[in-house]
Amino acid sequence: MSNFVGDIQMSNGLTDVFFNVLVLSGSALARTDSERRLVVWLAEKDQSRMGYGAIGFDLFEIPWALDTFEVDKNFLLQAVAAARNRLNWEKLDYHPNEDALFPCLDQFAKLISGIDIDKIQPNSLEEWLAEADASDPVMCGFPMCPKHQALLSVFGCHICNN
Repeated sequence: MSNFVGDIQMSNGLTDVFFNVLVLSGSALARTDSERRLVVWLAEKDQSRMGYGAIGFDLFEIPWALDTFEVDKNFLLQAVAAARNRLNWEKLDYHPNEDALFPCLDQFAKLISGIDIDKIQPNSLEEWLAEADASDPVMCGFPMCPKHQALLSVFGCHICNN
């Protein structure tokens, strides 16, 4: 089984690693609620909870905020670059296979760079937030895992789960 992020196809194991490193770097870099929401949304792409081979999305599905789109897009590019620079990899209990991971991160950065505001779903943020209940981390101050310093999702810590 495999997963697709845009047109990037990844095995289940590579998908876990891909999201682990993005959640770690994004959690370390996020300074605004909009940036934190993006990291939490990525952390929700958790195969241990959603099912193996069931993780996939197109970039227009990301819950972009129209008023912060360009800033958020740049934040995601910074998170990808930081993941590629191994930010917080010491928090993992394994060393990612860079030969497999880096091409996926590079392709993800290209996809993010190429998305325009007119190609996003304008209500995706509102729809995603409407599905969250009051105890969802995205609604209650963006708590972090004390062990990994990763933003929590409704499923807990993406790193602990994987």
